[in-house]
Amino acid sequence: MSNKKFDLFSRIDELPSRLYIILGIVAMAVYTAICTYTKLSQIRVGLAIILIYALLCFVIFIFSRRRIAIYRAENRASEEQNGGVVSAFRDSISLPYAVVTEKGRIVTVNSAMKQMLKENDSFFNSDIEALFNLDIEQIIASTNSEKFSDPSIEDDSEGENNELDSSRFTAISDSGRYEINCYPIRSSGHVYYMLTFTDTTELYEITKLHRDTTPAVAYIVVDNLEEIAQYVTGGHRNEATQVEAILKDWATKMNGILREYDRDKYILFFTRDMLEECVKNSFSVLDSIRQVRTDDDSIPLTVSMGISIVGNTLAEREKDALTSLNLALQRGGDQVVLRSENGISYYGGHTKSQQKRTRVHSRIIANKLSSMMSGASNVLVMGHSNPDFDSIGACVGIASLAMHLGVDVKIVTDTSSANFIACTEKIRELDEYKNVFTDAVGGLGRCTYGTLLVIVDTNNFSILEAPEIAEKSFNTVVIDHHIKKEEFENEPALAYIDPSASSACELVSEILEQSLPTDTLKKEEATVMLSGIMVDTKNFTRTVGTRTFSAALYLRGAGANTEIARTFFNEAFEDYRSEALFGARVEIYRGNMAITESEGTGSAHDRIAAAKAADKLLSVREVSAAFALVRIGEAIHISARSSGTVNVQLILEQLGGGGHFDMAGAAVSDRSLDDAKSLLIGAIDKYIDEMQKNSK
Repeated sequence: MSNKKFDLFSRIDELPSRLYIILGIVAMAVYTAICTYTKLSQIRVGLAIILIYALLCFVIFIFSRRRIAIYRAENRASEEQNGGVVSAFRDSISLPYAVVTEKGRIVTVNSAMKQMLKENDSFFNSDIEALFNLDIEQIIASTNSEKFSDPSIEDDSEGENNELDSSRFTAISDSGRYEINCYPIRSSGHVYYMLTFTDTTELYEITKLHRDTTPAVAYIVVDNLEEIAQYVTGGHRNEATQVEAILKDWATKMNGILREYDRDKYILFFTRDMLEECVKNSFSVLDSIRQVRTDDDSIPLTVSMGISIVGNTLAEREKDALTSLNLALQRGGDQVVLRSENGISYYGGHTKSQQKRTRVHSRIIANKLSSMMSGASNVLVMGHSNPDFDSIGACVGIASLAMHLGVDVKIVTDTSSANFIACTEKIRELDEYKNVFTDAVGGLGRCTYGTLLVIVDTNNFSILEAPEIAEKSFNTVVIDHHIKKEEFENEPALAYIDPSASSACELVSEILEQSLPTDTLKKEEATVMLSGIMVDTKNFTRTVGTRTFSAALYLRGAGANTEIARTFFNEAFEDYRSEALFGARVEIYRGNMAITESEGTGSAHDRIAAAKAADKLLSVREVSAAFALVRIGEAIHISARSSGTVNVQLILEQLGGGGHFDMAGAAVSDRSLDDAKSLLIGAIDKYIDEMQKNSK
C-alpha cells in the first residue's frame, strides 16, 4: 500500500539519532581543528564543545517529539477514516467484494465474498491474483476508461471530489465464473481498490449452450459421378452407396440430420460445436470419401460441401449454404466452403477435377446468354489486363455470337499488347472488325443501363482490363475456367465458371457450337480461338480432356489453321533474353518443388518469360511443381505450374493469388525477391504439411 504520511513519519522518527551522530562527528572535527591550529586550552575547548553539542541535541529532541506526535495523530485519524469507508462498504454492499491495495493485497472482504470462496478466513494481506489468477495491474490501469461520481461515498478531505472509475473483467475459480468491476477509493491521500464479483456462471453456461447448439446448414453433393461415368464401363451406383454410408455415419456421430433431397445430393443440419470439431480436423470426412474408388481403383469419388453458420434464421443459412456449395463446385470440387462470422474458409481441394463429357450445361448457358444478348442495347466484351491468346480468343468468340444476333458489340482490350497485335492481324482486316476493338476509355463511354457486359477468362474483377466498367455495369456475365477465389461483390446475372475446362476458349467454343449455325464462324475467328486453347494446354499436352479435343474439332471444322495459330507463338528476342535469366538460379525444394528467380529486364516480357520458365522446369524429372519469381516494377510476380499432382492454386492463394489446380499466379508487393521467396517457401511448407497430415 502506498502511504505517503506513514513514510514521512518513519523518516522523522529516525531523524534524531542520525543528527546526534552527525553533530558528534562535527564536534570532534571542530575540537581537533581548534587544538591543532590554536594555543587554547584543550580542556576548556572540549568543555565548550560538549556544552554546545548537548544544547543542540536537546533542541533536536524537543522538535522531533512534537512532529512525531503530530504525524502519529494524523495517521490515527486517517486510519479511522479509512476504517469508516471500509465499514460503510461492508454495511451497504451485498455483492461479494474485496478491497485491495494497488499491489493486489487484500485489506478486507465481506461475508458474501467469504461464502463465495467457501472460507471463513479474513484473507487479510492475501494476494488477490493468486485466488483468481488476475492481472491486478491491468485491471487498475483500465479503471481510467470511465469515470463517475458515487454519491453514497462521502469524503471530508479538503473538499476534493471522490471519483469512482469502473472497468469489467472476468474471473474463473472453482466456485464459478464472475464478472469483476473495479472501483478505486480515494480518501485523505490513501488509494484502495474495491473489486466486486458478480456471478455470471449461469448466464455464461446458457450463452455457451445457445451458441453450441446453433444449427449449421450444409449442402453436400457427390461432384464427380459424371467423370466416373466416362471411364467406368459398369455402373457406379455401388460407389455412390458407399459414399452415402460414410455421410450417414458422419452425420450420426455429430448427432446431425442428413436427408437426400435429390439423387446424390444431401442437406445436413448439425450444431456449431460439432462444426468446430470438423474444422479442427479439417473435415477429415473428405479424405474418408476419397478412399472410395471405382473397380479399377483409378478414380476416387469426391464430394463438395457448402456450409453456413451465419444468419439470423435457418432460411438465411440455407441460402448461404447453397451459395457456398456453388462456390465449392466453381473452385473445382472436392472441398468444403464454410461461411462463418470470420468470413469464408476453404478446406480440401486436393484432387484435380476431371472434365465432364456432357454438354447439357453448355446448352443451357448458350440459350441463356443468347437471350440476354438479344435483350441488350449493346454488348461489351472484356478479358483480363495483359491479355493472352485465350483471353483475346474468348472475346472474339463472344463478339461473333453478338454479331450473329445483330447486337452492337465492342471488345475492350489493350490494342497495343504484343499478343493482341500478333493474333488479330488477320481479323482486323475484316470489315466486321474494323471498329470492334476499343480501349478502356472508349468502352466506358458506351456503358449504359441496357449494356450487357461479358467478362471472359477471369473471375477476379480487380485484374480486368477496365475494372471501372464492371463497377458501373448493371448486367454482367462471367465465363471463366479459373478456380473461383471468393464471392462476387455484386453477383453476376450469369456465371459460367468451370475449372475442369482447359481454357476460356473451350467454354466459348461449346457455346458457339450450340448457338451458331454451321459455317457462321469465320476461319480467322476460329484460328484465334484455337490459339487460346493451344496456349493454355501447351499444345494439347496438359489439362486436356474429351471436351478439349471436341472444341478443337469444332474450330478446325470452322476453318481454324493450326499452322497460322502456331506462328502467334513465335518468340520475340526480348522474351528469349528474359527467359534465359531464369536458368542460372534454380533450386529443388523438398524433393519435387522447383523454384527459380530473376530480377528481370524491366520489360513487360518478364511475366511471360516467368511462365515459360516454370513450364520448362516441369520437364525436369521428379519435379511435380515449378515456381518462377520475377521483379516487375515494385512487385514480385510468381508463376506456378504443376504436373497435376500438386495444387499450385492452393499454394499461391495463401499469397493472395489464384488460378488453376496446375496453373496459378500471384503478385507480392513491396517485398524483395528474397522475401517473396521466403513467403513462397512458407506457403509450400504449409501445403505439404497439411497434405501429409490429411494422408495419415
